Amino acid sequence: MTRPTIKDVASMAGVSVMTASRALNNQPYVSAEAAQRVREAVEALGFRRNAFARGLPSAQSFIVLMLIGHGTSDLPGQFQRHAVERCRDLGRHLIVDRPPTGGGAVAYVEGLIDRLRPEGVLLWRPLADDPRVLAMLAGRSVPFVRIDADPALAGDLVSIDHAQAMTTLLEAVDAGAAAFVHSEADGWLARQRREAVLATARTVRLCPAPSADFGAGLEWGRRLVAEDEPPGLIVADHDELALGLLAAIKSQPPSRRPVLACLEDSGSVSLVAPEIVRLIQPLEAMADTALGVLAQEAVAEPYRFRPLFSRPGGKTSDAVLI
Repeated sequence: MTRPTIKDVASMAGVSVMTASRALNNQPYVSAEAAQRVREAVEALGFRRNAFARGLPSAQSFIVLMLIGHGTSDLPGQFQRHAVERCRDLGRHLIVDRPPTGGGAVAYVEGLIDRLRPEGVLLWRPLADDPRVLAMLAGRSVPFVRIDADPALAGDLVSIDHAQAMTTLLEAVDAGAAAFVHSEADGWLARQRREAVLATARTVRLCPAPSADFGAGLEWGRRLVAEDEPPGLIVADHDELALGLLAAIKSQPPSRRPVLACLEDSGSVSLVAPEIVRLIQPLEAMADTALGVLAQEAVAEPYRFRPLFSRPGGKTSDAVLI
């Protein structure tokens, strides 16, 4: 049975979500009559109040803060659209900011905490992988959830299992020999992907690229399709690499074109090249889970989602927890 939300309480009481939230938090500007209807609706529905900031007695800002990085990924924007809807159900407002890079990040985030008094924080990379930021938030008892970040660090994490992504793809695409064209970055995500490839070394070979751009993908693509027996599957870890690979693949007759997959869920790839099989992040389910964790709802752990891949044309299956 679906748990009743504050939106259900507001609807039964005949008030707005914000009024219901204010009544539940004993805030001003709520009439006695409206407050009574909210209490009756809570009892009738069996609603359990969401407590974002149990460790912050004075925090009643109704704000959730989401902090994103400076990369080109469109994942945070897609996640944000779903998080706004979830916050609305919870009677909260979502504020998004992009802190500066470098040594000033911690001071900047601390200043935001002082000004906004958020009742919870959603962190994207690189802040989600910055031990200084995590220690500051923990020291100030600010609830936070890390999105799509290093699983080895402390704090609640909502993510897909990147290490499992390659195995999932190989199981889904029966293409024989495969090649993994990847950038030479040394972050945790690159390490997880390489480790997954090495675990399937009999069928996959590593193809390190000096950069994650179109030119590097085009160069590797030309080398791979020129082989006497080109791989049946080529996997790229960045969208620019994938587009370069695709340009080389399209120079071949259809009978010699391998399946091309990309481990970056990019909207540009889905629009420009729908034939590329894409790793799909179940962002709606991830946003729902992350806000549920902040709201201290009964969300089953772990908050890890099975990697999903599109089929040519953009079709995919539903998100499944692992």
